Amino acid sequence: MFDAISYEYQFVISPRDVEADMRNVKQQVHELIRFPGHVLKSIPHIALYYFYSTGDVDTILKKSLHTLSGIKSFQVKLDGSRAFASEQYDRSMYIKVENSEELLNLHRALQMTFYKQEQYFSPVLAFASGMKADRFLLIESEVLNLEFSEGFDCQQVTLLRRRLGEESPFERVRTINLEG
Repeated sequence: MFDAISYEYQFVISPRDVEADMRNVKQQVHELIRFPGHVLKSIPHIALYYFYSTGDVDTILKKSLHTLSGIKSFQVKLDGSRAFASEQYDRSMYIKVENSEELLNLHRALQMTFYKQEQYFSPVLAFASGMKADRFLLIESEVLNLEFSEGFDCQQVTLLRRRLGEESPFERVRTINLEG
């Protein structure tokens, strides 16, 4: 018998309105500390919910479309740059996102649809990860002084997936438009 292939799925918001600014910041940081290629190419995003499944992608897509139907587009507010750093993990840079009722409701709807797996939800706009501590220290003060206080209109949610256990980038399954 064949074993079912398991996938890791992730719902994200990838704001085109601020993507150019994020890519510019990433390029500037890259020139200082040289990111790995996959970090430089990664798309800035807000992770909404993730889960694992052996189910077929068509069923997951149907559930996604049903869950997201009727959800209206909404404003997302950004609030300054931050970094995640701990002794056991590589460093990540992100823009703080104001945790609105709309974002929380979107996260909860996905959580209730896909396995009701409780997850801590603190939305951030991630734009660089995988930095080693010694390299990050070279740019830490510059990153933490970046000003981002704009926002964008969230009009769509993207469903991504990759094979479980692989380090490859996520592939886009579908971008789902919100109402409005």
